[in-house]
Parts: sequence; C-alpha cells; structure tokens
Amino acid sequence: MSTFVEIAPEEYDLAAFKSFDPAAAGFEIGNARAMMWLAQLAYETHRMPTIEIVSRAWDFKSVASFIKHKTSLKGSFETCGLIGERAGAVILAFAGTDPGIWQNLATDFTPLPQAGSDIHEGFRLAAAAAQSEVEQAVRLSQQSQKPLFITGHSLGAALAALAAQMALEEGSPPSAVYAFGMPRVGGEKFESSYDASLGARTYRLVHGIDLVARVPPSFAGFRHVGRVLQCDAGAKFDRAMPLSPIGSDDPSFGEQLPNMFRRGVSNVLAGRILSPTGPGTFGTIFRFIPPEIRDHLQDSYWTALAP
Repeated sequence: MSTFVEIAPEEYDLAAFKSFDPAAAGFEIGNARAMMWLAQLAYETHRMPTIEIVSRAWDFKSVASFIKHKTSLKGSFETCGLIGERAGAVILAFAGTDPGIWQNLATDFTPLPQAGSDIHEGFRLAAAAAQSEVEQAVRLSQQSQKPLFITGHSLGAALAALAAQMALEEGSPPSAVYAFGMPRVGGEKFESSYDASLGARTYRLVHGIDLVARVPPSFAGFRHVGRVLQCDAGAKFDRAMPLSPIGSDDPSFGEQLPNMFRRGVSNVLAGRILSPTGPGTFGTIFRFIPPEIRDHLQDSYWTALAP
C-alpha cells in the first residue's frame, strides 16, 4: 500500500466500534461502520505502527497483517489484509485498490474468466493467494468460538466475497460479509452458488454514483451477489431503508450516465463545481477527482456511515 490510500492514526474514528454488536442477527449500521473502518485499516499493511495504535484504541486483542504479491505474465497481484480478534468476533479485512500499486491495477483489469470458471480472473488469483490467511481466520474463529466477519472495500470487497466462499468450504461460513463499493465478482454460475448459501448474510453498500460498484457490467455476463443498500452522494445510509432481495444486480452500469448528468446539473446550479477534499497526504487533490470515482473513495463510505 502507498500514501494514496493511507491516513494518519489521528484521522481514524476511535469510536468506530462503539456500536459494534457481533451477536446481532442481520444487517446493522453500527456493524457496517465498524467494518468500513477496519477495511480502511487494512490499507495500512505497510504501516504497522498505525495498525497497532488504532487497533489498541478499538480494543482488539490481536491483529495480524498479511501481504501476498506476485508479478508474472500469468497474473500479477498484491493482496493485503488483516486478521483481527476482539471481544465477541474474529474479523478478516481486505484492502482495496491502491492506484500507486500497479499489481492492483493488473488485478482489476484482468476480468476474463479462465475455462471452466465464470469468476473474474484477477480477483480469483488475488483471493487464492490469501487461502492460508482465510484458513487461519477460520481456525481462530473455531478455537475462540467467536463468529467470523469478513469485510473489504473496492477490490477488497470482491476478495471478501471469495474469502467467504473459502470459509464456507472450510465448514465455517462467516456470520456476515460487509462489502463497500464492491465490483461484480463473477457470472450467473458464481452468483447462484454464492447466493444459495451466503447471499442472506452478504451486505453490499453503495454510495452515490460509485462507478466501481457498477462494473464489470452485466452485459459482459457479470452479476452481483448478496443484498444491497444504497444512499445518495453526501447522504447517510439509513437502516430504515430495506435492503434489496437476494440476487439484486443493482446498481446497473446503464444508470451511470443519466445519474452523472443529473448530479452534474444539480452541482452546477448549487455552485458546487469541485468534489470535496479528503483525508491523507493527497486529500486536497480529491477536489479534482470525477464524482463517480470520488463517491467510491473510502472516506465517502465512512462519512455516510457516521452517526
């Protein structure tokens, strides 16, 4: 990971786990907030002091980071994440795309499935590299008798879904999968298999006109999994709004252009020409990022989940 996605310890919400309830059945905003912040912490795998400071503030018993990388003509990736244990839960979190790591971009732009599979090939390779870490999280969950949560943002959300399938195959399906700005992971075969066992406990959150949550497009044969909860740009996720049925493929790629146009006109009329600034070293240049990308960035999600 690089300074494009890292933030300082003081920029973290130290109360992120205040409303975390590992025993809750179903979707909870408090759990989503905690999972999004842990997904952000997964971006800090090259900054262990940040992980140690923040995880202590969140009362984690232990946090172990992992970095798996490969550069090859047959597939390049850098898969980063955390395995954390705290009161009542074991949590596996995956980092998403870092524009400063070209292997992440290679993963994202290697979508064509291999023969006999309909899973995005880049995601499949990046997730497979973390098989041993998934198994480690499952063992920790089993030994501690604490439920397993899996989470991730962006690319990390796609890896979270594939890790959930691995955990299921190990005999310990996660209690919940919280996915933020999640791209489509596979086709109809993958969607059918995943949703049959994990769809009811997989929660996809989509903020505004987040472009990543709309690709790869359905017309290319890809499908979303789980249940989705959406909110407008700048708004808050509302627990009172029902999640979609299992198998919803929203949001569609086809809605992107009309949504961009409507938002553009609305912003101009309101005098808002530039995007909001953001956290971290490069936060000031976030103003110049197109809204369909700005809506996808980590702080857009944790802000939309703030109390």
